[in-house]
Amino acid sequence: MTIQPGDIVEEDDLLSNIDTSYKPWLQSIDAILLLGGGVPLSPTEPPVYVQRRCDVVAQIMDKITTHDQLPSVVCLSAGTAHVPQYITPHNGLPLWESTASAAYLMRHTQYPVPENQVFAETTSFDTISNAFFARTTMTDITGWRRILVVTNEFHIHRSKAIFDWIFHVPLSSDTESSSTTTPYELYYLSCNNVGLANDALESRKSHEARGETNVRTKLAKEYTTLKGVWEFLTEKHDFYAANRLVRRGMGEDEAGSDNNLLKLSYGKSTSTDGGGEAKKMIEYKGGKIVLSLDVLFVVAFLVAIFGICFALRNKKYRNDSKMNPFSNQVSSSHPKLV
Repeated sequence: MTIQPGDIVEEDDLLSNIDTSYKPWLQSIDAILLLGGGVPLSPTEPPVYVQRRCDVVAQIMDKITTHDQLPSVVCLSAGTAHVPQYITPHNGLPLWESTASAAYLMRHTQYPVPENQVFAETTSFDTISNAFFARTTMTDITGWRRILVVTNEFHIHRSKAIFDWIFHVPLSSDTESSSTTTPYELYYLSCNNVGLANDALESRKSHEARGETNVRTKLAKEYTTLKGVWEFLTEKHDFYAANRLVRRGMGEDEAGSDNNLLKLSYGKSTSTDGGGEAKKMIEYKGGKIVLSLDVLFVVAFLVAIFGICFALRNKKYRNDSKMNPFSNQVSSSHPKLV
């Protein structure tokens, strides 16, 4: 089977033929770019749909371990522009989405990925910056040129439009300097859509379709060099233009969508703690039932209330007994009625 640069490979087809027709192609890949995009469930658990991407990548790495040179896996994304970030309870700092993906891969229950093959990009907040910082901080520097981009089906077409645009523009308008750069070969892996309710998935698909159209008809035509993309980010992007960041920090210009279904598709929980930490009241880990601090607090509060009520009842009973010492005695001077 011949895979051409720019092709989109479906998860089911890949996994069904991973030991045969797809294996030589996978062994030729320099790096896998694993896209993030959603609030983690815990420090080792990205959103369910991102877990699916990780599961497929872990299987790929396991199947080609006999190859002399394994591809590097770059987990992308610091956070998501639409929703608050996960805040780690032990230090109060944000947890990067790429950190959760990297932890999930390294600690995968079936196919753990070697730590020295996993990298985390911690600067991007959307798909455009995913591509820009993956190229400028990773692939341009390392020389990785045969790249596999991995995301879900609902996200694959906008991702392809963005990565094809940003990875194929020259560094600048100076064609002489740009001609010395080895061109990229990009391939795409579309993973199954899991973990999203139907209404949230439809909202996300509509959002992605509008974004793809904007990239193909406007952005890719207007910003035709890597420097141009940098100018777009630093002058017009809500998360990279300094003036917009200042207004956002002051609460004067709140960026993002008001569409709750869209926010749910990025991992926003209706029950959050601090900066987006999804609360889990009861979990089953390692064969044991684990209760959250919230549950333990409620139980302790109820026990304390019960104890106070019981003590007050006993005190009242003792006081009543002192005031009427004969209330609990039967007088022997009164004969029983028969």
